Amino acid sequence: MTHWASGYIGGAWVAGQSDCWAFARRVWRERFRLEVPAVAVDAVDPRAGRRAFAVDPASVGWAVAAHPCEGDAVLMAKGRYPCHVGIWIAPREGAGVLHAVEGAGVIFTPVPRLHDLGYRVAGFYRREV
Repeated sequence: MTHWASGYIGGAWVAGQSDCWAFARRVWRERFRLEVPAVAVDAVDPRAGRRAFAVDPASVGWAVAAHPCEGDAVLMAKGRYPCHVGIWIAPREGAGVLHAVEGAGVIFTPVPRLHDLGYRVAGFYRREV
């Protein structure tokens, strides 16, 4: 059986329309019936993303998830600061992150391979409804 996330893989990355946060919001709305606010950020400027994750009102309403479940947010960092978000999924082949990456589009990355893209997991978060 094919995992639901396979229908998203290969989608385009477009700043402001299907960048990492916009893509995650779409999946949370379509698959998990969660409405998550937009983040006003210049998606091509990593520093802007870092600032947005630290202070934007969209960061309210999330709880740290010690053990991620399908649909949880995966906050990722390059260097010291968070700058990217994806969605935790757990297909039979192994768990990882569904995310929209500039230059690659929507991809699935097993957690051990995130470092190949320069990311590390900064935390898992669950939406408080």
